[in-house]
Amino acid sequence: MKAHLFTAIAFGISAAAIAALPMTAQAQSLPTDYNYVGAGVGISDTVGLSINSKITVADHVSVRPGVISDLNFSGNGQTSFHLPVTYDFNAITPNGKLLPYVGGGVSAITGNENRVGPMVTAGMDYRISDRFTLNGGVNVSLYNNTRVNGTLGVGYTF
Repeated sequence: MKAHLFTAIAFGISAAAIAALPMTAQAQSLPTDYNYVGAGVGISDTVGLSINSKITVADHVSVRPGVISDLNFSGNGQTSFHLPVTYDFNAITPNGKLLPYVGGGVSAITGNENRVGPMVTAGMDYRISDRFTLNGGVNVSLYNNTRVNGTLGVGYTF
């Protein structure tokens, strides 16, 4: 049930980002070429710690490496590693602070099962200030059984 909910959220965020394309030219008050590293909550089968980041590599293109761990290191815990490349849309709000993204890359999971496979991702950054960014995203990893997880966090922007 959680997988279906996260998949629906991912597709909803993607659809909203694509629908916002025609109005992005008027909402460009903050650039998309910011970087951050942050921490937050990772949501998958369980709730755990999320470490996420954004590194701009070109105009509107970023790499967003991240790790989600359930912090259960007794042998039956899981840690997910994500390395997506994203397209960063212009801001979709008049104040220029809400910036959606979509992308894809590689995902790996360790723990009870060790898997590597492709992934798709979608999410949003909200620029609180020049130094802090709220971020949220949904990742869909395409292993033998599709895995969906999400992150909510705050990043230090540099």
